Amino acid sequence: MMTASRISLVALTVWISSAAAAQAVDTDAVNEYIRSEMLRQHVPGLSLLVSRAGNIVRAQGYGLSNVELQVPVKPETVFQSGSVGKQFTATAVMMLVEEGKIGLDDPVTKYLKGGPTTWNQVTIRELLSHTAGLTDYPKDFDFRRDYTEAQLLKIVGSRFSNRWA
Repeated sequence: MMTASRISLVALTVWISSAAAAQAVDTDAVNEYIRSEMLRQHVPGLSLLVSRAGNIVRAQGYGLSNVELQVPVKPETVFQSGSVGKQFTATAVMMLVEEGKIGLDDPVTKYLKGGPTTWNQVTIRELLSHTAGLTDYPKDFDFRRDYTEAQLLKIVGSRFSNRWA
């Protein structure tokens, strides 16, 4: 889960990226600032990308992507975002609703074919408002494992509360 300090570091990184795209940035100053913020906020690693007019100006990894195994961050390192993507997903869905491409009261199975039959009663609105009846992760869920899409779909499909039973 993203803490407030990690979210602020993400915001800082976006700000640095924006500032760097607008003007030349002193590489030493950026390195010093990022490293001091990582230390202050106890962030083990991050990946920075600065682009200008669609061209990469700077791509650099800082710290470790896996502390236990001492794996350094590279510019191409992909981090799991946890719940950070929820607001972006909701915004994208609402843009599709405004364009008339998705209906808030449409069943999820209209767009996600092959889901469990219990999903026939779940609407897009309920997913967006967290009222669809999905329960928490199962007790044996391994947060460190990289599940396939099919495995996650099976887990999610089995996690509805009694509301749909």
